[in-house]
Amino acid sequence: MSDIIKKKNISFSQFSTYWTCENKFYRDYILKKRIFDSSIILCFGTGCHDTIQLYLKTLFWKSEKQADKMDLMRYFKWAFKHELTKNKVKYTPEEWDEFVDDAQLILDEFVLPENRKRYFPVNKYELLGIETELKEEILNNLNVIGFFDLVLREKLTGDIKIIDFKTSTRGWTSEKEDFTKLAQLRLYKALYSKKYNIPLNKIKVEFFILKRKVYDTSKCSYPQTRLIPFIPTSYKSDIDETLHEFIGFVGECFTKEGEYITDRTYRKVPGDKKKNCKYCLYLKDGSCDGKADK
Repeated sequence: MSDIIKKKNISFSQFSTYWTCENKFYRDYILKKRIFDSSIILCFGTGCHDTIQLYLKTLFWKSEKQADKMDLMRYFKWAFKHELTKNKVKYTPEEWDEFVDDAQLILDEFVLPENRKRYFPVNKYELLGIETELKEEILNNLNVIGFFDLVLREKLTGDIKIIDFKTSTRGWTSEKEDFTKLAQLRLYKALYSKKYNIPLNKIKVEFFILKRKVYDTSKCSYPQTRLIPFIPTSYKSDIDETLHEFIGFVGECFTKEGEYITDRTYRKVPGDKKKNCKYCLYLKDGSCDGKADK
């Protein structure tokens, strides 16, 4: 019998859940009682995400001419409807029309020649991968697994650019200071560096935010855009902090054999003004009282 123990995989979402509320992590992953409740907003995000990825594949791996000929809205409607059906999300005709109109405006702006040259110039970058899976050993017989939305390489310098697309109703505000939001790309940067032996200073990371809604242009003194690149700081100190917290999470929740630690208390952490409970389905179904554990 082989003495080799197969390594188990953990994802960034597990860390993010634990960081937000230990008890939710305990229920989701250890008790395996995770509640799946999709929404039209999540389905919209997936539809936009898939449509843009298809467009960029065509742009980089085929030609600009073929990319320009694509009927992106036709594909978006199919992907959006597929997600709604798969997740059994109920919606009204008015909601469908509203979200389709939002997608039309986002995609119309995304494919403008000036935006394509500004954000995704084919003469500057080559596309290395879309939805690329990367798996790296961390500790305690565990691998960290991540999925990279978009990986580009600059032709002149060889620098790597990792982009993660996020849909948002009106853009990011407090999210730009949210440790778990920023930690995702910082962790991915560290993993990519280790996997391919590329110095950290040769890897750039970016969130590319797609806004559904903009303010009334008649009341704004500056042009409104639905495309918001956001570059989080990712210095070595940021990477070290993220890895420190992630390794701490592994040590607190997993044995040396990679099994969940069950003989400890996983605290309920509602957060300031119960912000961590806002969308928690355990509070919604009454199985959690939302009161902080000491």
